[in-house]
Amino acid sequence: MSSLPAAAPGFESSRAYALNGGVVTRFSAATKASPEMMARVGVGNSAFQQQMRIAADPNAVDPAVAARGRAVQAHTVFRQGGQVVAAVWRDGQTQMSNGLAARLDWNALERQTASLTDAQRRDALAAAITKQIGEGVQVQRYGDSGAAPTRGALIDELAVANRAVRGGW
Repeated sequence: MSSLPAAAPGFESSRAYALNGGVVTRFSAATKASPEMMARVGVGNSAFQQQMRIAADPNAVDPAVAARGRAVQAHTVFRQGGQVVAAVWRDGQTQMSNGLAARLDWNALERQTASLTDAQRRDALAAAITKQIGEGVQVQRYGDSGAAPTRGALIDELAVANRAVRGGW
């Protein structure tokens, strides 16, 4: 970025910035939307209104997206002392504690699995996690088909265990 001179047209402050070679754009006041424009973007549409509520709240989650994410089934679940400590999901995502994740060499795993199919990659991830967890781990392997616990069910299980550890809150 480069600082613009104080005499830049339309700016009183000498602290205006632009990317190198760029131009500072002068913004005008917002334009009120006409009824035609509001109809075109679907302001009366409930799906549009839902999206606007989600966009207005940075913590909001689209219920449909959340439901799809919670429905993903497990490929492999790792437990220690009866509690879930890691999981590999059928969509290829993983879930584990930060300490365990930090012990994995993600760059090496990426190189080693680059030519593998998605199913082989999930198996390789499960093997790497098993190696890092070590003794006392119970590995429940479900593979890529058939009945398996969902991400939502395991997240709920973890939440119950966490509340118990915190004394019920």
